[in-house]
Amino acid sequence: MKSIEELKILVEPYRSKTGKQDCIVPFSGGRDSTYTLHIIKKELGLNPIAFTYDWGMVTDLARRNIARVCGKLGVENIIISADIRWKRENIKKNVQAWLKYPSLGMIPLFMAGDKFFFYYTNQVKKQTGIDLNIWGINDLENTEFKTGFAGLSPKFDKERIYSISLLNQLKLFGFVGKNLIKSPGYFNQSIIDSLGSFASRYIAPKKDYYHLFDYYRWDENEITHLLQHEYNWETAIDTHSTWRIGDGTASFYNYIYHTVAGFSENDTFRSNQIREGMLTREEAMKLIEEDNLPRYETLRWYLEIIGLDFEEVIKVVNSIPKLYSL
Repeated sequence: MKSIEELKILVEPYRSKTGKQDCIVPFSGGRDSTYTLHIIKKELGLNPIAFTYDWGMVTDLARRNIARVCGKLGVENIIISADIRWKRENIKKNVQAWLKYPSLGMIPLFMAGDKFFFYYTNQVKKQTGIDLNIWGINDLENTEFKTGFAGLSPKFDKERIYSISLLNQLKLFGFVGKNLIKSPGYFNQSIIDSLGSFASRYIAPKKDYYHLFDYYRWDENEITHLLQHEYNWETAIDTHSTWRIGDGTASFYNYIYHTVAGFSENDTFRSNQIREGMLTREEAMKLIEEDNLPRYETLRWYLEIIGLDFEEVIKVVNSIPKLYSL
């Protein structure tokens, strides 16, 4: 693993000599982006701008935590808000289409709208004249199984967590195309939005950027302690975990994965921690049992906010044939 000293050398050319803002930090309000903003300000000594893209599923809890952290650090927070009503209507139409022909490989379509984070980060860089941006993307969150359900083999040696080869891009388009034919409800106003999201994440060039956790060891206990004691971070009422609590979509798709496949991204996250020697298998299994408990409050909020009936949706999900034997 690279060191924080190496990152300090890399960002030095971008450092403002006059104390002006010199770094853009994509800030979702989650724990990793919060920690990243803290390290950039306190350890790297940069003067960052926190950039938040509200795509319609940012929870009120996340907004409050964003305000807490930016206020405490004295950091400017630029917020770009999508057409929330339109974005939520897109999600609703895609969830409805999915419920008619459930396919685990199509679930990432629910989150397509948030990938414009990458596009708008570049726009903010242009508007502010700031070249450098540092992300809090954490490789432990690598969830190859999501595209695996779409028929793509995992690629463990890729340079970036979100990169995808041209061949796999074509395979992914083929898989999505087949599902669009099976469930025509996917042919709706969100198609252009989804294609734009795909391009923003996988195709658009990215430069002058770094991932903090390529240079700084991710430590869950250290992060949790900082959030609670330094920033009085607010946690969710329906889970003990601090992961994904600022995104209303996570409770829904993890409920589906766990119900149908028998595991969720919580399992892959803890598995990666085991491989890195951060947890024993016994510790991880205990945490997974807690992590995978249904987050009913957030589930209700998510389905209500996009205009779907909680009971009807959950009944459909629960009736999907399981991929495992009891």
